[in-house]
Amino acid sequence: MEARVSERQYEFRVLGRMSEKMRQAFAGMEVIEIPAETVISAAVADDGDIHAVLALIQSLGLNVISVERVPGR
Repeated sequence: MEARVSERQYEFRVLGRMSEKMRQAFAGMEVIEIPAETVISAAVADDGDIHAVLALIQSLGLNVISVERVPGR
């Protein structure tokens, strides 16, 4: 995702760990594994970007635990 002035930072938590191939699908996003889940951090400009990340997660067969807006870095 390209950097935009009005971006907001979100964390998408999914159940379990992801393979390296799955991690590569989230290019430009930070992917961190913690016990029993994976956190995908992304800067998003609008709700459409949030839905795009959720669609990617769903297309990979991952289960969403939570979506949360977090303070920017």
